[in-house]
Amino acid sequence: MNIIDKNTVAWYVLRVTYQREIAASKRLEEMQVEHYVPTVRKRIYNDKGVSIGWKTEPLVHNYIFVRDTYSNLLEVKQGKLDYLRFMMAKDPKTGENRPQYVPDKQMADFIKVVRTMGSKPVDPDIDLKKGDKVRVLVGPFEGVEGVFVRMPNRHEKRVVVKIEGVAAVATQTLNASDVEKI
Repeated sequence: MNIIDKNTVAWYVLRVTYQREIAASKRLEEMQVEHYVPTVRKRIYNDKGVSIGWKTEPLVHNYIFVRDTYSNLLEVKQGKLDYLRFMMAKDPKTGENRPQYVPDKQMADFIKVVRTMGSKPVDPDIDLKKGDKVRVLVGPFEGVEGVFVRMPNRHEKRVVVKIEGVAAVATQTLNASDVEKI
């Protein structure tokens, strides 16, 4: 888990109760607070299995990422968005619970992969310790850093960007020559 000072602007991980990610996003947008809700488009089918359109829904339910200071977020939550809760992590030095954040580079990579059509959700508890940490060298994911993994029951190799304890997303299939070990 990542820990940061409470007065630093960062991407904080917040839980949203009752799957109100989209409602919270609209409210934060009105308040001009930078935030991100990872979403995917899903095809909608009628009772007969015929496609009737598309629907946008959260990729990771009950989470929203907000870029601000802890102090400002406390103010935003109080009375305006009281259904938001900070994800907490233990400070390894003091044992104190502190708000969890995502480093800017990791968040940028996560957003880039989610927004690309080739991305797909991955179990956030997948064991990535066996893979190499890599950076993509070419294509739409150039510069993205993550873990090079072989997908379960597949021969495909992808780079997975993981936000510890929250979510992980995988790029489209890549060749070993498309990445460099870091």
